[in-house]
Amino acid sequence: MDQSDIELIKGIQRREEAAFETLKRRHEGTLHLHLRRYVGPGDVDDLMQEVLLRLWDRADQWDGTGSPLAWLLRIATNLALNHIRDTRSKSLVSLVTDQEDETGDPTQAFETATASADEKARMRDEASRLLDLMGQMPEDKRTVLHMARLEQTKLQDIAHQLGVPLGTIKSRLHSATQWLAARWEEEE
Repeated sequence: MDQSDIELIKGIQRREEAAFETLKRRHEGTLHLHLRRYVGPGDVDDLMQEVLLRLWDRADQWDGTGSPLAWLLRIATNLALNHIRDTRSKSLVSLVTDQEDETGDPTQAFETATASADEKARMRDEASRLLDLMGQMPEDKRTVLHMARLEQTKLQDIAHQLGVPLGTIKSRLHSATQWLAARWEEEE
């Protein structure tokens, strides 16, 4: 007779490898699909390993409320959201540092090859201002602005990745744009 998920997780708490393998086989497809909703296929396997590691290492943290699968899905969601946040932060740093010129100027990415020296200087100044202002922006707005404008991510995909309604994403993007425009005008 098949053991229930609750019996299996109790077995894992007692460090029974067979219980771990059974629960893993039972739900790895569901967990894989769940993670795929948040991250690309290249990241799913790494996150899946982390979910399974947490299952083994932290099974005693399951408090008996709700189903073990719901607990695993919550772990997977949290890991995926942390991964998205970390990746976004690295992307912004990479966007700036990968485009630095030999003087260490991160605004080089905003210049064009055909611009005159005066135009390049103005573009560097404006890019620097823009980066400074974005750094002052509230994180929720900065995140959506970065994903939508710099990464060119569709709003519906942003909503899905962040786990918030599409209307909230639209509102944050509008608010971020208004915030940025207001600060830009204040500085002029």
